Amino acid sequence: MRSHDVVVDVTEAAGLGSPTTTVSTVHLPDRLDGPRTVLFAYPGAGYSRGYYDLPAPGYSQAAHHTGDGDVVVACDHLGVGASTVPDDPFDVTLERMAAVNAVTAQVVVEGLRAGTLVEGIEPVDVATVVGMGQSMGGCVLTVHQADHATFDGVALLGWSGLATNFPARDGGRLIWSMPPRGTDLRAFLAGEPALNGPTDDELRYCFHWPDEDPDLMERDLTAYRPGTDMVRGDATTPWGSATIPMCTITLLGPGAVASEAAAIDVPVLVACGERDVLPDPWLEPSAYRGSRDVSVVVVERMAHMHNFARTRETLWRRTANFARAVSRAPRAPRPPRPTGARTALRS
Repeated sequence: MRSHDVVVDVTEAAGLGSPTTTVSTVHLPDRLDGPRTVLFAYPGAGYSRGYYDLPAPGYSQAAHHTGDGDVVVACDHLGVGASTVPDDPFDVTLERMAAVNAVTAQVVVEGLRAGTLVEGIEPVDVATVVGMGQSMGGCVLTVHQADHATFDGVALLGWSGLATNFPARDGGRLIWSMPPRGTDLRAFLAGEPALNGPTDDELRYCFHWPDEDPDLMERDLTAYRPGTDMVRGDATTPWGSATIPMCTITLLGPGAVASEAAAIDVPVLVACGERDVLPDPWLEPSAYRGSRDVSVVVVERMAHMHNFARTRETLWRRTANFARAVSRAPRAPRPPRPTGARTALRS
């Protein structure tokens, strides 16, 4: 696997009035001859593009897919990881993240096709483009696909199009009162509302299965807690992000992106762990009524952070099979790329 960081100028799409860039890592298979599938991978809240290339043998989803000959583009959202983090956290909205990701994806695909994205890499015959998003990444991807129609298929991993909430140890669900999408968060938070969230134990139960690699799991959980010596996203947790977009607190309400989910008209894969944020995975197809092809996969002995699970390769294989099935389906026409986007290699 060959990996290259790529910086894309998304200033126009972001509309922040200041230079704005995204950072992605393009993972390439050793050979690029013949038609290729490109998988765009979007991380969840508190995670960065490194989630798809965890630093332990056998834990890289990117390596798994490039081993099959696919190209994987792991992307940091606006306000996440190495991408631009605006000075005003309220500037990062769900719609803005989706618009920026759409420009990034189009620029990367055009660069791959033209052979201009990475110096020394020949043009790639991009046959199919599939988006996959985990947790918050699945939410952003839902809006992205509905509004910009970038992908030939979408894999929504650990995200519910109906209602997203945490599992409880007693078999119930943990539901906190959060402001709905569209709330003026600046005004809402100025009132100093009491916002509840998961305890350390509730986060552990939702995010990680007990049999996971203890070192990776404990590093991940420790870096999620405030007040520790660990800085999330540093060399200890390169899969993490020190920043989480403020707008994520509006995404846990029922039907937060229901209209966008219903508008998706390409094949959809809904995949989750045995213990995850989907209250009832088998109801999920009803959220995607615009699609004629919705699949559901529930992976045993897997919690919400799928790529840490011992059973992670089951999910990776099902995702790869989904992408191959999409590649055989008729492709819809794509909208033109927005203007004003530029790309550059990152040294």
